[in-house]
Amino acid sequence: MGETRVDLHHLLEDLRDAYTGPLEETILTEVVANALDSGATRIRLSTNAADATLTIVDDGRGMQRRELARYHDIAASTKRRGEGIGFAGVGIKLGLLVSREVITETRRGATHVASRWYMASRHRAPWKWTPPPGLTTTRGTAVRLTVTNQLSALLDPGYLEETIRRHFEPLLDPSFNELLRRHYPNGIAFEVDARELTQSSSPGSERVSIAIRLGRRRTPSVVGFIERRQHDLDQRGSSSLHARRRVPIDGISHRAGGGARVGAIGWRSA
Repeated sequence: MGETRVDLHHLLEDLRDAYTGPLEETILTEVVANALDSGATRIRLSTNAADATLTIVDDGRGMQRRELARYHDIAASTKRRGEGIGFAGVGIKLGLLVSREVITETRRGATHVASRWYMASRHRAPWKWTPPPGLTTTRGTAVRLTVTNQLSALLDPGYLEETIRRHFEPLLDPSFNELLRRHYPNGIAFEVDARELTQSSSPGSERVSIAIRLGRRRTPSVVGFIERRQHDLDQRGSSSLHARRRVPIDGISHRAGGGARVGAIGWRSA
């Protein structure tokens, strides 16, 4: 009788190649997007160069024990449409490619569990329950990646901040506060190495706000801006909110000719 074997390492590389950006960027943005998807309002990122670790802690819903167990299945999803942790934590799965081990700790109600996961070979990625290291205090999920390369961008606080600001720009731009308040009444706070990221608009630019209202509604369904800069635009790409498919908002930030940029964020109707 035959047996189907899976090259797990190659499968993860194929998953990595489905994303256009660098692997470190994909890992970071996917983990943060999962945290937002779980209802987090505060996301803390901490680096330790000496131990080569990146720790990301959120105050979201957390997981039950069975959900954390399924989280280690490469093709499993613990998510119902529009909620949960997405494709069972794509960022953490890809994290196996760059890490010696991944520790995940989660609290939800009376549940407080943790696991250790690592690549033992191209075909094996064993995991086991481990005593919670105390990364979470009340509720939520924490992940700690011990990366194999001590020069990894994931250990660079400047890189972490720049990536968060670029991919989740509307959450850190006061222009969108009014619309986002419907979904995030207390706002979203990001911390990088114990320093909270402040909201800011693009400096040195001229900006005109836009609000689109559907029918007779007083509350805008879309808010945005048209911005003109006097200097060349930086490399922002075509999207400023990586998590737009996971929360009920859509965001864009497009470069136009003549040093102009158009940004908008809208509330989904379904």
